[in-house]
Amino acid sequence: MSASPYTFEGARAALLGTSSAALKAVDALLGISLVAAGPIGVATGHPWVLAAWGWIDQKNELVARLDDLVNGGRTGLAKATGVRRQRLLSATHTALVAASFFAVLREELGPVFEELALTEQEQRRLVVGTDGATLYAEAVSHLVTDEVGLPWAGRGLDRNIEEQVRPYLARLAQRTFAFFEGLAAWTDRFGFVDRRRSWQGVTARAVDRYRAEYLKLAAEIPELALLTLVEEHQATHDSLARLEKLVASLARADATVASSAIDGLNTAVLDTPMTDLSEIGDLTAVRSPTVGRGYLEPAFRWAVVDRGSQPADEAWWRGRPLETDLSGFLAAHLASPLSAEQPLVVLGHPGSGKSLFTKVTAARLSASEAFTTIRVSLRDVRDPSASVYEQIAGVLADTAHGKVTWQALAEASQDRTRVLLIDGLDELMQATGATESRYLADVMEFQRAEAAMGGPVAAVVTSRTVVADVATIPAGCLVVKLEDFDTARVTTWVERWNEANRAAVGRGEIFPINALTLLRYGDLARQPLLLTLLAIIASERDIPPDGTSASLYKLLLDDFVRRELARPDAEAGQLSPHDRRTTEIWKLGLVAFGMLNRSQTNLHEKDLADDLRALPGRSAPAVSNGAQAATRLVGRFFFIHTAEADARAGGRSYEFLHTTFRDYLVAHHTVEQLGAVRAADDDLLFALLSHRLIAAAGALTFSFARDLASDAGAVAAVSESLVRGALSRWDKGRFADYDPSKRPNVQRVAVYTANLVIIRLAVAGETPVPVARFCPSGSDVTEWWPMLVGLWRAALPSSDLSALLDVLGIHEDLERARRLRPPARS
Repeated sequence: MSASPYTFEGARAALLGTSSAALKAVDALLGISLVAAGPIGVATGHPWVLAAWGWIDQKNELVARLDDLVNGGRTGLAKATGVRRQRLLSATHTALVAASFFAVLREELGPVFEELALTEQEQRRLVVGTDGATLYAEAVSHLVTDEVGLPWAGRGLDRNIEEQVRPYLARLAQRTFAFFEGLAAWTDRFGFVDRRRSWQGVTARAVDRYRAEYLKLAAEIPELALLTLVEEHQATHDSLARLEKLVASLARADATVASSAIDGLNTAVLDTPMTDLSEIGDLTAVRSPTVGRGYLEPAFRWAVVDRGSQPADEAWWRGRPLETDLSGFLAAHLASPLSAEQPLVVLGHPGSGKSLFTKVTAARLSASEAFTTIRVSLRDVRDPSASVYEQIAGVLADTAHGKVTWQALAEASQDRTRVLLIDGLDELMQATGATESRYLADVMEFQRAEAAMGGPVAAVVTSRTVVADVATIPAGCLVVKLEDFDTARVTTWVERWNEANRAAVGRGEIFPINALTLLRYGDLARQPLLLTLLAIIASERDIPPDGTSASLYKLLLDDFVRRELARPDAEAGQLSPHDRRTTEIWKLGLVAFGMLNRSQTNLHEKDLADDLRALPGRSAPAVSNGAQAATRLVGRFFFIHTAEADARAGGRSYEFLHTTFRDYLVAHHTVEQLGAVRAADDDLLFALLSHRLIAAAGALTFSFARDLASDAGAVAAVSESLVRGALSRWDKGRFADYDPSKRPNVQRVAVYTANLVIIRLAVAGETPVPVARFCPSGSDVTEWWPMLVGLWRAALPSSDLSALLDVLGIHEDLERARRLRPPARS
């Protein structure tokens, strides 16, 4: 196996060949062959002393030879492509670092040693001690075998200098000066000087020379120029158009028939609507901007994964720097040879635009003619358990109608790097049921195999942030997290939305939307897909000014349900519009409760079908085909993210685009069911609220419950009454088939009573609630209340108990509490 081009050993072989006369000359000048011979080679005679003396002799060829190495790399890169080009790029950079050191060393010390005019006899007595050979061997070994990294997207030029180049040069200078101090000629000339000051001065000047020479070389080699962009901060919003311009300089060959077909499919995306409104196109005059016009580059944060990384943790990401030039960052990444060694992982929340990011990136890279780009949507793969190669082959067969194969693309792209944009690792994990994944390691192995066959492959893989901790991201991988829109991006987005809808606004069919109005809704206006949802509603009607109230969510849900009610529905039977609306909202509520009660962020289609059968609802018709009904209902809503990757393997999975929809639906149905309880028949309420503490659904649940309880007194009275009678319940009631948590009945009673107390506090406003309100008539509160708290402490899982105590604001002596303070409004 050939040595790494990040070492001088590998660089000289890549630039000169493994057995050329030029390579032998360089080795002789540096004394590499003597060190390679081992202890015997450096111990016999003093040829190694003379070789080391040549490091600083002005009359030698060393600096010229090293300059020739760099120039040879420059010449080779003018024509090289593929893996050969990537190896030459790394080797040329390594040679540049070494050349910078020896040029400065000669400038600093050459005149001194020329003055010494040593005779051969004097040279034979140069060594003061017996460690000279060892010190010399250490210096040459460091020069030859230590790696010095090339700048890349994870480490720009300045940072690479501080973390790679300067330490390399400093170690080389230290070892060189340690050796020189063992020479009699050195001590005769200088005495015992401050070695640290000497080698530090040479290091600093070598770094300055390296930087100047790097920038000169970057003017000729586009990859080196792109790698300087990492530390620039150009803010841009224009659909990655700058990415296309930046990487166009990397183009090395004309497109072939095979790559042209894929390029055409990719670039066509730019002219399609950014949001597919075909499902509601006959119900609204609203139109979406095209992808090329409407897609905005998000701000982002990035990190290089190591043992301490926590890519699934939002708090950890907040400690990473915020960047704005996504085009420049991607261009720098793709210009680096490292892009063909390990995948770039792109994380984001549902609705953050990850899929659209891959589509736009594919379009821009294809338009640049610098790469052959294939987009693989893991939600659409034929077999989620198939190998990376089989997944790519299947996607090509489907998208190109069998006209393009991976083999044909590989043969047609010998002068291009191929780029895989793999979208939806989280969906693949859901499809295969994996609790952790080695898929990214499989991608790396695929890259290694393709490179070994002569065709470098860069890979970009997207996933939801929440599964990043179980996606097993390999150490050293670059990870990017897409951020929500800031105010400037929301404003630009709204301008382009209004531009696309100017004609309909002019005809009076819809309203223009206002960025400041939408920004009042906080997170809803800052995630791209949720912003689209808000824009559709705001284009057709006035929306409430309070962005945190339940009335907004009610409006959003009602509006999209209204659109669905406009469609024929054979299963609706003779239901009135009101009952149809109630049925649709009920099913969406079961999605929310299904996630809450299973402690999951998504709900599998099969589980939803089971829940629909077990809890049909008061107005819902009988569900004849649960899975089919669930698919038909849930997947068509904008605020539901549907994971399709496992559809062929037995069903889809669903997730809300924002957790506040779940919070709202949990609060809505809880308050509604409390208002519907008749004659202590709380079986349906018990079924919903006895599995998981609603505190786990998010703090907004409390605020929503307060807003939704139009008759707070009635809700309070029912909640108190149900707590008083709950300890007498020892069965699961009429809806026993609904059992997502599989908890024993005693735990369910504990959860149920805790949830009822929480809801009672939520509707209490700011007035503390006496615990005596929950005690049965005739009971001693000093005995009954500690008994209930004891049940909670004994039966609730630790996570639920902790959440309950947080809500109540009492972590100690809860048994002795006599009043409970309502939780603060979020």
